[in-house]
Amino acid sequence: MTSAASLRAPSGRDHRVDFWRGVALVMIFINHIPGNLYENFTSRNFGFSDAAELFVFLAGFASAFAYGRLFFAGHELVSTLKAFRRSGVLVMVQLMLSTLALGIYSWGALALGHGELLSRIGLSQFIASPVETMIGFATMTHQLGYVNILPMYAVLLLMLPALLFIARISLNLMLGVSAVVWLLAYVFAIDLPNYPLPGGWFFNPVAWQLIFALGLYCGFQRIERGYAVPFHPWLIAAAGAYCMIAFLTIRFNLWSWWAALPFPVLLTGFDKTYVSLPRLLHIIAIVYLFANASATSPFSTVKRDNPLAMLGRHSLPVFAAGTVMSLMGQVIKNDRTPHFLADTLMIGAGIAILFALARFLDWWAVAQKVALGPTAGRAIDPTRAELSAGAKAGQDPRRAAGSKLGQGSVTPAE
Repeated sequence: MTSAASLRAPSGRDHRVDFWRGVALVMIFINHIPGNLYENFTSRNFGFSDAAELFVFLAGFASAFAYGRLFFAGHELVSTLKAFRRSGVLVMVQLMLSTLALGIYSWGALALGHGELLSRIGLSQFIASPVETMIGFATMTHQLGYVNILPMYAVLLLMLPALLFIARISLNLMLGVSAVVWLLAYVFAIDLPNYPLPGGWFFNPVAWQLIFALGLYCGFQRIERGYAVPFHPWLIAAAGAYCMIAFLTIRFNLWSWWAALPFPVLLTGFDKTYVSLPRLLHIIAIVYLFANASATSPFSTVKRDNPLAMLGRHSLPVFAAGTVMSLMGQVIKNDRTPHFLADTLMIGAGIAILFALARFLDWWAVAQKVALGPTAGRAIDPTRAELSAGAKAGQDPRRAAGSKLGQGSVTPAE
């Protein structure tokens, strides 16, 4: 195994992040059509974590580049507003998806005669108390099943400036504070309200922020050092052993062994809302193994034209389209047993549409630049402007940008 230091990603966009985001998007689409044959082969069948944990970790990693560098360069307000704007976009997409979910399931009940659909994914509350539930939809406190990831992500982006503020003091401090918040969320059952029902969000952002912060931490480490996590043989062995334990637990249904351990549920359970420790350790182990993949591995040599990387570049529209198609798939399948031909056609067609959408968005981005001329898309990046100005003045461009991360400098990686 080659050390991570010798596997530093190129200075441009790291297409491995897009690749794994694409993998997560495909698995989310498949998992969101329960009862299909192919859900037996997604990551949740081989370990404690699933595509959701991977997606949130990668979101944190990408945020170090999208918002963190700007924040550390002295543009705190711009970075904050940029994160808040993205959060607002996620809220609008969430409202659209919730409305479409209502429409798709209502159509299934009327056109296909499947009235039982209106008692699923949280729709029974809407039927019983439509006025109160509409308030819940508008405020995102009532979330339908399979349409509940984006609200958590939107809240994480609202938390991001606070994480960046602490990270500018110390990355380790940021991670420590995040871990304490995660622990307090479990101990005191801190969650956002699920009005009009009791309880809280299924994806509790107060707990999931730790996965996001871990991604943010690794993103900054890559910016500063050229690699996200260092290579240590004993850590590779430990991560591999833990992943094997997770696989054996699922394969041989050994859940009772974990439950018998004399520790709190947070340390031995598999709760998704509060991200129990076994789930957290599993996503950390997975990330560590693949981050230290061999230099000749296909996971270390991902190119821009990789189909899954193409999906990951357009994660939000691909996720939204996948969610709509998965909801339609739920209605059409409606408790039918797995069937090789039907499931292959459904899943295959859906994935093909996602690839077609991503390919179109790639083409559209280029087409706009060609149509508008050579100056299209060249918005002024204040961080790069300061870097350039500092270089022309003979200063260290990192010092000119004020990009300090703890005791090390944050250098551009794109």
